[in-house]
Parts: sequence; C-alpha cells; structure tokens
Amino acid sequence: MHGNIPFRLRQLRLVVKSHSTPQIIMNTQSMKKLSCLSLLALTAGVCAHAATLTNRYDFNGDAADSVGTLNGNLSAAGTNLEAPLFQSDIPDDADDSFASNSIEFGMNVATASFVNFGSGVQTDIYDGKAGSVAYWFKADTLSGDMFSNVGPHRTILKSNGDIRLGGGTVDENFSFTGDVTAGTWHHFSLTWNDVAGAGTIALDGDIQTYSFTPGALTDPSRLMVGNFSNNASNVATQFDGHIYDLQIYDGVLTNGEISTLAGNAGTAIPEPGTYALLGGIFALTSVMVRRRRS
Repeated sequence: MHGNIPFRLRQLRLVVKSHSTPQIIMNTQSMKKLSCLSLLALTAGVCAHAATLTNRYDFNGDAADSVGTLNGNLSAAGTNLEAPLFQSDIPDDADDSFASNSIEFGMNVATASFVNFGSGVQTDIYDGKAGSVAYWFKADTLSGDMFSNVGPHRTILKSNGDIRLGGGTVDENFSFTGDVTAGTWHHFSLTWNDVAGAGTIALDGDIQTYSFTPGALTDPSRLMVGNFSNNASNVATQFDGHIYDLQIYDGVLTNGEISTLAGNAGTAIPEPGTYALLGGIFALTSVMVRRRRS
C-alpha cells in the first residue's frame, strides 16, 4: 500500500499510512456530536432494561454470590444428607468465561442435598416488588424442587416433563412446546410482579403467563436450590440433576431478554461489556474534545 488512502464519513476521516497504524481524525464539531450520541446510546441502553442483575452464581466450588452478597450454604454430609458436587458438565456452546461448572444434587437415593440461601435479604424483591430468576438445569430424574420459595413459588419438576408452580400464591401446572427431558440441558426463567399480580414462566424460550392476586406475594421463610427444604427428611422433594449459572434479578425480564438468555448459555442481562464499551467511547471522545479545545 503506497501513499495516504483517505476514507470520509461526513466529518470522520480514517487515514491509513504505509507501514503505520490507522488514525481517526475528526473535527471538533464531529467529536461533539459523537460524544452526545454515545451518551444518548449509553443512557438509552440502561433505561431499556427494567431488570437489574443482583445475584449470580458460578458454582466454582461454592455458592458464593459474584454480584451481590446473598451467599448460599451447602448441605454437608450427615445422616440422610450429602454435599452437592461441582461438575464441569455445562450446556453445549456455553460461554464459560463466567461459569465453567454446574452444581449437582441428588446423587444418592434417600439422601438430601441443597443450597440454602436463607431469607434475610429476600424482602427487597418479593413482597410488593418485581423480580426474576433464570438458570439452566439438566435433570437426571424428572422430579423434585429445583428452585423453591421464590415469591413464594415452588418450581417443581414433574415426571411427565411439566413444571409446576406450587405454593400459597400460585398452584398451577405448565406444559411447554418441548417438555423437559432427562439428560438434556434446558433453560428456565420465572418472573413476578406483586403490584400487578402477574408473571411469566418460560422453558427454553417458550414463554407463558400466570396471574395471582395483586399484593399476595410475601417474604419466603427460606430460599432453596435443589430441594424444597433444608430438612434431611425431605428426600421426596429432592431434585436429581444439575443447575448452571443461577441468576436473580430485581425487576421483570422482558420476553426478548428471556429469549436471549435461552439462546445464549453463560450470558446475563444486561451484558456489562456492552455498557463498558459505550462508556469507553463516550469517555474517549470527551477527552478528544477537551484536547482539541486546548
């Protein structure tokens, strides 16, 4: 390549010199416009998301919360109890940059295993509020409570592949276009809005709605994964399978966001990298404008 090869897009000019790094040259007015557009794009992106990721779990040897402070306590080996296992078994094509392990429950018959998240900080997203939960699961046996007392909801896996929302607020079975099959990874999400008395439940992006009496959601006595209870005698409600990339949101995930999660294992809403990129563009252009003025 010889000489300068200019490329113009309005007031933006890309200059490529022989054996040199490409340069971006803008006049001050163009930088002002780009800076404003970057800020608008960043603001619009944030405002477009009603749900905020508050808790996320990679299950890398524990149940520590990588976003918030809601850490889980694992069941320990004991009478009719066993500790969950952490496995490298995750959904195909998952982005494992965040979570490269799943947590396994129900390894042995007549033995309970679970994660107990307690109840202390749950009031922020249940009683009078809106929230969402999303995760991937693979069942070895079609039975048991996967995620219980959300809102309070019990998400119970049925032997026919249906999912039941049970509890004092909602008690309803849901059949989906593709029911749950043993040994297959599925994506599940649940949303709720206590003020509106409405929510959604979705399996692999197949979204259905449910309703309840507005204001009926109460603070749950406990929040469990893998079982309904932390009582060793509750082996009948034991989930037998794996959970991957558990996410809890303050606010309701949109149908589009649910579809995005179901089609992209290992991702979350919103993707922090997107906002970081827009913020970087805004910061860069602001600096360039100040330098041009000086």
